[in-house]
Amino acid sequence: MIVGLTGGIGAGKSAVAKLLEKRGATIIDTDVIAREVVEPPSPMLDAIVGEFGASVIRRSGALDREALARIVFSDERRRQRLNEITHPEILKRVLARIGGYPPSAVVVVVVPLLFESGFDRNCNTVIAVTAPEPARIARVMRRDGMAAAAVRARMRVQFPESGYDGKATWIIRNGSDEMALEAEVEKVWTELSKASGQAG
Repeated sequence: MIVGLTGGIGAGKSAVAKLLEKRGATIIDTDVIAREVVEPPSPMLDAIVGEFGASVIRRSGALDREALARIVFSDERRRQRLNEITHPEILKRVLARIGGYPPSAVVVVVVPLLFESGFDRNCNTVIAVTAPEPARIARVMRRDGMAAAAVRARMRVQFPESGYDGKATWIIRNGSDEMALEAEVEKVWTELSKASGQAG
């Protein structure tokens, strides 16, 4: 079973993924793969430099993700262009990894841009994680050291939380404490286990 796990920045996708992994799910994180595809030397990295210039490369030769983010999150056309460059290779690697697991496995693929990229078409079911905006902003500021305005800029280009109704199979609301989140995940895991033919 392929499960898409999505949610906006700061919603708590990673926390939900860890709780699902603890219960037996296999996790594939597309953010991790996105970093892998631009590890130098990389044709993908060369394509990004060709499109955005040498200013997005650190002295070490690695991608300067912060510099690239400043460009793409202030220009929708350029953000779309980055997605056009990177998404096909990321998708290819994700599908290759999924193919290496047995059909009985519950494979949870963490995809921030699940619906925007169309990856939901590859999923048997979808979980969306939501949280109140102030909590999301505070989490990202604390985790990444970003300014509130920068977090809001990223939120503006992501799929709106209101759009998950009717698209996601389950919506996990991460606006309370860890115990409440664990209870939400446990309910979803019980249903996933039944659907995948597993016992508990």
